[in-house]
Amino acid sequence: MRFYATLCAAVLAFAAAASAQSPAHKPFFSKQILLGAHRGGASQWPENTLYCFQEVLKAHPDVLLETDARLTSDGAVVLMHDKTVDRTTNGTGEVSTMSLAQVKALDAGHKFSTDNGATFPHRGKGLTIPTLKEVLDALPGSHVLVELKGEPALADAAIAVIRDAKAEDRVLLASFVPPTMDRARELAPSMAYCYDMKTGTSLLMALRGPKWADYLPQADVLSIDQGMIARYNMTSEEIKRMQEKGIRFQVHTINDPHRMREFVMQGVDSILTDNPSELAAVIAESRTATK
Repeated sequence: MRFYATLCAAVLAFAAAASAQSPAHKPFFSKQILLGAHRGGASQWPENTLYCFQEVLKAHPDVLLETDARLTSDGAVVLMHDKTVDRTTNGTGEVSTMSLAQVKALDAGHKFSTDNGATFPHRGKGLTIPTLKEVLDALPGSHVLVELKGEPALADAAIAVIRDAKAEDRVLLASFVPPTMDRARELAPSMAYCYDMKTGTSLLMALRGPKWADYLPQADVLSIDQGMIARYNMTSEEIKRMQEKGIRFQVHTINDPHRMREFVMQGVDSILTDNPSELAAVIAESRTATK
């Protein structure tokens, strides 16, 4: 029975991949964006705030904004990485137990410091936790990678917001929860998606198996951290083989300049970092060196 269930799942995934737009033809990928700001640039500004996104766009107009989405108790999609608000705000508690009004009352810059807590330059400056809608509406030209941190209901709510903002062509969706990604793809198959834990494992198995030539992409971007790259001992040749099938290769979260240079030279499609200014300098340096 398990074999047949697995076989059926594989057939359905194959059909979905065949019917969806190929990565090369999805509008999100109309331009190549190597520089990615993890949580908007969490080392430089208060993470996941509208202020943070605005500041990184001022400095680096061609940047991929990475952020995290969660549902409040009353169904609003807000941008917060952690399950709780404790680490970044002056409040405590889980986002899922708080209303939008309660979330909005918090100071999103309260704990941000660049000098190990000696000063808190954004405390009391009116920074709030934004909704996904607020960010998409305020930054209409931006490309945004949204990680869905929740169950399938979050996919419903997030895609409704994205459609309302007419942002389907500039949002890339990711999640570590396979059912959430399945629901998102069901609702909006033409949008751009990252591989999840399930499809990503299938991709890597196929890549190193005898039938790679027959593999059809199940998503558009493989986004993995440098630990996984080391664990799987991934090579430049394997990255190139994925890219030849239209699969983008993204690495995160890279904050060491030496590693940034290595990945730029390796030809990855995008790099997420907490320090976008550092990465921008490395990219500029690398491009100058290759002229």
